[in-house]
Amino acid sequence: MHYQVTPEETHLAKNPHHIFNINIIITHLFISMIVLEIGSTPMLLAVPVISSLVIAYIYRHRKEVRERGSWFVSAHWELAWRRCRILLLSYAIAILMVAVYLLIDLVFPGGFSMNDFSDEGSQTNLGEIITIRFAAVVIFVAVLITFMQTGISVYDAGKGIIDPKIEKFLPRGDDANAELGEGDDEVRHEGQKHMSSSESDQS
Repeated sequence: MHYQVTPEETHLAKNPHHIFNINIIITHLFISMIVLEIGSTPMLLAVPVISSLVIAYIYRHRKEVRERGSWFVSAHWELAWRRCRILLLSYAIAILMVAVYLLIDLVFPGGFSMNDFSDEGSQTNLGEIITIRFAAVVIFVAVLITFMQTGISVYDAGKGIIDPKIEKFLPRGDDANAELGEGDDEVRHEGQKHMSSSESDQS
């Protein structure tokens, strides 16, 4: 749905999505690579911890925007927070997987280890490797999906667009941005008014 917005509102509406994607790039790409190169596996816990701090800022700031910002800007902050919840859920699942492995390893110590057949008699902990890999896949899928969605939201914010379903989480008030209709550059919803191609291009 296209809404009547000012250039300042389109700029402010992009901010939560930029913050989200910068968080993804710095924590899940750069920090993860550095830790894997020079750190140890437990240090990977720094990634969700740092990312969660940024998410906490988005959660807190969205409440402030609700009080002093326009509905359209507030809606995009709310949308960014909904994406953050997906990321937090992936962290929780990954941590649960690691916790289950640690519990099993505590009850059956060494049960997931394999002999390296070396002179030192060392062993490789297959359970730890498999658990960490699967946990990483869960987070990677969440990161990939939300990163792509957020990129689209940056475009939408610049065009004055947001999915009207966001009203379930952020109801429109009397002073909310006026609806202009759905254009050719977005998903159509039944029961919503449509814009002509020329109107969509001008917005």
